[in-house]
Amino acid sequence: MAIRSLIAPTVVMLAAWVSAADARAAQDPIALARSGTSAIADERFGDALEAFTKAAAIEPGDASFCFGAGVAAFMLGRNDVAQTRFERALALKPNYLPAAVWLGDLHYRAGRLAEAISVYEAAQQWSPNAREIREPLANWRKEQALQRRFQEVQTEHFTALFETAGDEPVARDVGARLEAAYSRVGSMLGVYPSRRITVVLYSREQFSDITGLAAWSAAAYDGRIRVPLGETREQHDDLDRVLSHEFVHAVVAMIGGRTVPAWVNEGLATALEPAGAYDVEATSTRSDAQPELSKLHRSFVGFGRRDAEIAYASAAGAVRRLLDQRGAAAVVALLKDLAGGAPFTSAFRQRIEMRYEDFAALAARQ
Repeated sequence: MAIRSLIAPTVVMLAAWVSAADARAAQDPIALARSGTSAIADERFGDALEAFTKAAAIEPGDASFCFGAGVAAFMLGRNDVAQTRFERALALKPNYLPAAVWLGDLHYRAGRLAEAISVYEAAQQWSPNAREIREPLANWRKEQALQRRFQEVQTEHFTALFETAGDEPVARDVGARLEAAYSRVGSMLGVYPSRRITVVLYSREQFSDITGLAAWSAAAYDGRIRVPLGETREQHDDLDRVLSHEFVHAVVAMIGGRTVPAWVNEGLATALEPAGAYDVEATSTRSDAQPELSKLHRSFVGFGRRDAEIAYASAAGAVRRLLDQRGAAAVVALLKDLAGGAPFTSAFRQRIEMRYEDFAALAARQ
C-alpha cells in the first residue's frame, strides 16, 4: 500500500470531523485539530504532530485527535509514538477504521505480519466490506502462508529468510554481502542501524506476486529487503549492487522517516552502490533530457523501465552533487531534520546552504 495514497482521504476525513465538531465544545482543541489537519495536508508533519498531541492532551477521550497524532508520527518515522496513538484511538473507538488501516500498515512495514493481520481481522468484524481492509488482508494471508515454509539464517545485523534447503548457501552469502554493505555504507555516512534488518529471498514469481512491482524491479524495501533470486543468483557484482541499494533505503528510513523525497532516497541508494558512478554516467549520457527534481519527489514505482532508468540516473547525479559540494554529513543532517518535522525546502537551505529551487535548476543542466 502506497503511504501517500492514504494521506488525501485521511485529510478529508479529519477535516470533515473537525467541521462537524460540537460548536459548544472547547475551542482550543478544535482550533488545534484544524491546524493539525492543515499541516498534514501541507505535509508539515512536525507541526501536525505538535497540534494533535496538544489537542489530545486537552481532550484525551477523543479518538480523532489520537489518530491525527498517529498519522503525523508515522510519517516522521516515529513508529513507537504512532503505534501508541493508533492503539489509543482504537481503544476509544474500536470501529475506527482509519486508525486500524494505518496501524495494520505500520505493523506490516515493521515486519510484524501476524500483528498486521490481527489488526485487519479485527477491523473486518466492524467493516466487512471495506476494500482498504479486504484486499491487503488477502495478500498478507497469502504472504504469511508462504513465509511459514521459510527458514532463516542470521548474521550480526541481518536475518535472511529462504524457502528451500538448497537456498541456504545463497542466504548465507546474502547475509555476508549485506554485512559488507553495512560496514562500507556505515563508514561513508557515519550511521549504523541498530535494529536487525530482515531480507526475504524469493523466486521471481514469488517476488512479483508478493510485491506487485514492475518486471524491471530488481528488489524492494518496505521495512524488509525483498530480493528475487532468479536474476541475481549467479551475478555476484549485481547482487552486491542490489543489496547495497536496498540497505541504503533501510538507513534512509531509519534516519529520515517517511517524508524524504524519492529523488533523495533513490539517488543516495544509487550513488552509494559499488558501481553506481558508471551506471549513472552511462544512463545520463543516453538520455535526451533530465526530469526536474520537483517531478521526482514521489515514488518511481509506477514508471516504465526507460523512465525509471532516467529518473534513477538523474536522482543519483543530483545526490552526488550534494555529496561533492557539502559532504555526507550535510546530507545525513538534512535527513535528520526531515525526521524532526522540518519542511524539506527549509531544511535543504539550512544544510546545503543553497535554495532548493537554485539547486534543482543546476541539477537540470548537469
